[in-house]
Amino acid sequence: MALRMSQMMRSSREVRKAGPREQLLSPRARVAEDDTSLLPDEDPLSEALPEVPEAVLQAAIEAEPAAPAAAPTTPEPPPESPPETEAEVYRGLVDAGKQIFEAASEGKAPDSNAIIAVVRQALGELQSGDGLLAESMRQHRDAYSWPQRAANVAVLAIRLGREIDYDERRCLALGLCALMHDVGMLTIPQEVLDSPQFTEEQFALLHRHPLESQKMVQAFGKAFSWISKIVVQVHERQDGSGYPRGLKGEQIHEVARILGLADTYEAMSHPRSDRKALVTYHALKEIIDLRNSHFDRKLIKALINIVSIFPLGSLVKLNNGEVGRVIRTSRMHPTRPTVEVLLDSRGQKVRPPRPIDLEDEPMLYIVDPAIDEGVLK
Repeated sequence: MALRMSQMMRSSREVRKAGPREQLLSPRARVAEDDTSLLPDEDPLSEALPEVPEAVLQAAIEAEPAAPAAAPTTPEPPPESPPETEAEVYRGLVDAGKQIFEAASEGKAPDSNAIIAVVRQALGELQSGDGLLAESMRQHRDAYSWPQRAANVAVLAIRLGREIDYDERRCLALGLCALMHDVGMLTIPQEVLDSPQFTEEQFALLHRHPLESQKMVQAFGKAFSWISKIVVQVHERQDGSGYPRGLKGEQIHEVARILGLADTYEAMSHPRSDRKALVTYHALKEIIDLRNSHFDRKLIKALINIVSIFPLGSLVKLNNGEVGRVIRTSRMHPTRPTVEVLLDSRGQKVRPPRPIDLEDEPMLYIVDPAIDEGVLK
């Protein structure tokens, strides 16, 4: 609900039931059908989440051309394809989000193989560094569509998973669920999204959207059923103050708890019709203040480790008067992040933005960590 409501996607048409589809994930790994017992008592993650990497690897093997037969002479190696940049991987995630939202609005199932491949590519980028996370922060203020927001949540959720030592399978599950967690927002009428102040009836409607997300993902086919059981819980909170069912603590799947934190951090810094965006620095502080009620302390600690003292995506002012966005942090030197300068000392826009690694600039430092986004207008 944290987007600029006047720039939201259109309301969806009524979702039609999607027909059976080739399965996305291993059938033995799907969760139980009972909504009240989503997770088994022992090792719920290993039981509830599918064997994604094996399926992906098998698909990749089948897609690869057969090796050439042995020949007397060594064949000329084919030219290597250049690696995709973080920007290309990010655009791939956004495109996957668009495909998912379009499929949901049309009552169809998305291309599961393509979506898994994109999420796996994003995971690969995050395993090699935080460049993709930085790219999502560069695009941060333009995220006024549900697919782009979903992509941002996917990147941060996967990064959180890595921070708490999730294996590859669980990180992939985080990415897949993140891309689908808010498709139910397509059922909210535009006039509700545009409301300057929500009525009780409108809040009740908004609080139903996780149930609509669950229905839409279920309609994608049996292969997606385990995802539907996760997305319905993303807006639940540790103390039972969330929605739609008011679940508490361990009643909430850990994957849903991670997605809820990532979604909240991403959402707080975007404006919506009934409130302004929070400065990212203050958004992180507000999340920290909620550590004993809304979110798992372990996950908040992981978020702080990632975004550092000066949160990723926040606008800061340097001692030379320039204003920039934090796009990369340094665990070794948390007060010396990489900043992309957007305004010069006279307040004029810098085109193109100029990155500065403060670790390499000993004479520059941050003097104000909480610059309002309005300075960019």
